[in-house]
Amino acid sequence: MKKWYSFALLLICMLIFVDQAFSQSRNRSRRDEPTFKEKLWYGGSFGLGFQSFDQQSSFLLALFPMAGYKFTEELSIGPRLGLTYQYIKTRAFNGEIYQFHPVELSGALFGRVKVFNQFFGHLEYELTSEKDVVYFSGIPEIIKSSDNNFYVGGGFSSGGPFATELYLLYNVLQDANTLDVPFTIRFGFTWNY
Repeated sequence: MKKWYSFALLLICMLIFVDQAFSQSRNRSRRDEPTFKEKLWYGGSFGLGFQSFDQQSSFLLALFPMAGYKFTEELSIGPRLGLTYQYIKTRAFNGEIYQFHPVELSGALFGRVKVFNQFFGHLEYELTSEKDVVYFSGIPEIIKSSDNNFYVGGGFSSGGPFATELYLLYNVLQDANTLDVPFTIRFGFTWNY
């Protein structure tokens, strides 16, 4: 009878040991998979611009934060937001000076794929709220409009946990009756991309 208890006790100890070994193995394989937080990457860029033409000058300051989720090591998607402040000074037809301080917002969804080493392809749909100066009877006014943009392009990332990136995008939805250039060059920073 004692042998049976000893055998049962030894069998239970072995089962507990084997169960612990398998659970550690399962935990190790789960730890090999990145967590949700580890699949996130962050980045952004900024804009700074000055221009002067035909009785108008402007200063622009913009901030564009973005975050991406890596479905795989190569493919990620995420949102990109934009906040732009402008200081516009313009002269009316009667010579009077007008100043405007419009703030513009934009929101975008992007997809990115690493193609080769640090080179990546980039697709982005963006909705912007724009404010432009127009003249009614010689007096400047701000009008609001919204615009849809769909960018296709690619770029280069310096690599590493904290990296810089430079990319060129083409807006395929650019209106043919505008003076805007369909190309956009962006320079920014990323972490964990």
